Amino acid sequence: MALVLAASVGLALAPSAAADPAPGWQVSLRGGAGSSVDDLAATGPADAWAVGARRTGTLDPRNGSYSTAPLIKHWDGRRWTTTVNPAGPTGFPLREVSLVDASSPVNVWAAGTAVAPGRGDISAATRSVLSRWDGSRWRLMGSGRTSITDLDVLDAGTWILGRDDRTGKGFFKRFHSGRWTSLPFPASLKGVSVRSPGDIWGFGPSSVRRWNGLAWSRVQLPEIAVPTAPAPAYGPVKLRIDALVTSGTKDVWVAVGFQQGDWSQPGAVLLRWDGAKWHQTRLPGDIIKDLSPDGRGGVLAAAYRQSITATPDGQDPYAYTTLSVDVLRHTSRKLIRQTVTPASSGFEWSDLVAIPGTGSALAAGFTWKPPQGHVVFRYNG
Repeated sequence: MALVLAASVGLALAPSAAADPAPGWQVSLRGGAGSSVDDLAATGPADAWAVGARRTGTLDPRNGSYSTAPLIKHWDGRRWTTTVNPAGPTGFPLREVSLVDASSPVNVWAAGTAVAPGRGDISAATRSVLSRWDGSRWRLMGSGRTSITDLDVLDAGTWILGRDDRTGKGFFKRFHSGRWTSLPFPASLKGVSVRSPGDIWGFGPSSVRRWNGLAWSRVQLPEIAVPTAPAPAYGPVKLRIDALVTSGTKDVWVAVGFQQGDWSQPGAVLLRWDGAKWHQTRLPGDIIKDLSPDGRGGVLAAAYRQSITATPDGQDPYAYTTLSVDVLRHTSRKLIRQTVTPASSGFEWSDLVAIPGTGSALAAGFTWKPPQGHVVFRYNG
């Protein structure tokens, strides 16, 4: 897989902090400092969702922090509008929506958190909330003392990954034909990508697994050379699985990063399984935060380019400098870099999704420099 050095889309080695955003990426939605967009979903050019939370003016006496309320925005092809919020269980108002996925405009699922007001134990007063939009209203699909950490929606069903907050045990469930079914949960499973009910790929901090409809098996990854640490005294550098997504009928993409103790090391490897063998693309200065299929057999990657400096006299052993905030597009066997926003904006990634059938995409995150707040960028392909 070739890495195409195209200066016109930001792949030159010069720092991009002072560069203008790459042509095509434009601000589509912006909000204030008290709100965040945590996840995105899109089913077509006239149907996209952005979800998160917004701060209210009410203080929670249990922790002294401002309460939050859900932030749900819908794109209809022309503009973003605020939609009605899903309802939590009785006595538990919904406080945020952290996950959203959809297979069509009438099959949109959202996972969030509801917290009952009062002075009781906040952990006991917290419930997960799973809701489904049918094109006209939200329906409550489940709630409990659990945390939902991943959500995948197809026409063939909905899959959730999470843990029981009381026992700490993980779970993996499928909703189909009006009922939930529990599936085996491998230890340390962090995220899943569902191609079909009989072909599910999952990953943990250091491993990849595959579900064939009957059982999970561990996937053997290719040998990956780890980089040399600037300060070897802090321990060995190890592989870290950052993201995984299936694409098309056979491709699987895995983003591998590098970790030294508590500190991330710049550099990533993008792995592609073509149904028969693994291919590697090495990205020496990148950290990949998320992957999304582009709907055309390729993949989009949300990435930073960072430099690292050893600072043994400081409180932390390393200092990091962000050089660019990019989307990496792999299509037609080429990898092209597109700068989303100048690094000076202080942008931090939250999600990246392709808009099916268009060549366009949405990128969400938070900008820490004025104007501070959540932002959604749109690429018009």
